Amino acid sequence: MRIFLISSLLFLLVSCGNDSETQKQRFLIRGNEALREQNYRDAIRFYEEALLIDECYEPAINNLGTVYFKQKQFTKAILEYDRALNCDPEYYDAILNRANAFYELNELYRALDDLEYVERKKPDSSTVYFRLGLVKTKMRDYEEAIASFNKALNLEPDNPETLINRGTVKYYLKEYTAAEEDLNAALKIDALEANAYNALALIEIERNNLPEALTLVNRALDFEPGQPYYLNNRGFIYLLQNEMEKAREDINRSITIDSENAWAYRNKGVYYFKQGNTDDALTLLKRAAQLDPFVERVYFYMGQVYESLNDSYQACESYKKAIERKEEVVTNLDCSL
Repeated sequence: MRIFLISSLLFLLVSCGNDSETQKQRFLIRGNEALREQNYRDAIRFYEEALLIDECYEPAINNLGTVYFKQKQFTKAILEYDRALNCDPEYYDAILNRANAFYELNELYRALDDLEYVERKKPDSSTVYFRLGLVKTKMRDYEEAIASFNKALNLEPDNPETLINRGTVKYYLKEYTAAEEDLNAALKIDALEANAYNALALIEIERNNLPEALTLVNRALDFEPGQPYYLNNRGFIYLLQNEMEKAREDINRSITIDSENAWAYRNKGVYYFKQGNTDDALTLLKRAAQLDPFVERVYFYMGQVYESLNDSYQACESYKKAIERKEEVVTNLDCSL
């Protein structure tokens, strides 16, 4: 069910200067070419060659951090961005890249600190407000997220990524019509935006329009066939349609591609529950809640499993958590909800 948010606006820098810098610039350019080809070993080698010439060559240090970021080595990336900032504390691209890495590590307040610093220095940057919107979304501060996306759109009205992410937040707020408007506006700008089709599919799930949801998520998968969140969402639709084998195949494939996707574990827990395997269902639902306590309906599904086991106490405790999250609960138990 998770909506995939665009979260990697990295700034790859190319330096320019006088003739005395020609050699290190060549290494930088060759490193950039290797990075674009995902040849990370050579990219690191070329950037380090540039740094042998000038140990405070900020573009090479920054881009070295990006190599580690691309490999999901976020802590290493932060060390390189820190090194660039030790050379130049006002190196804004390195600050923004460091915020990206903090975001991926869920160190959201540190990401926020970096972004707010750049916002004060560059108040007319749509990129900064876009990133602030993503961080606020991950913090579940949805009203502030929308305010940030609004600022980004005021500066760059035709950015489909910003429209998709604002629509995503409106989906979280259950403002489905408004979300749909943003997502369709994004598709008018770029009809190839897979994220928009995926988000529209989630809206149709909430409306219980499963055939249309399936059509939309398949459209997203046409553009990005191996995207684990889209696969998981399709698996969930199949679950709701009781097409169990198709559901199992998509959910398992999603987990294989991304083993940290809490939504996929939730859905696999639902799959096992529907199959009558309550032990594995509870194990996976608990794992989903541990990975991401904000996964929707995870406690409701836990409650259903416990209720099927006649464990009224645990069922009611789970349902109460779902109610606290403003989720609808239907049960025959008297939990004083």
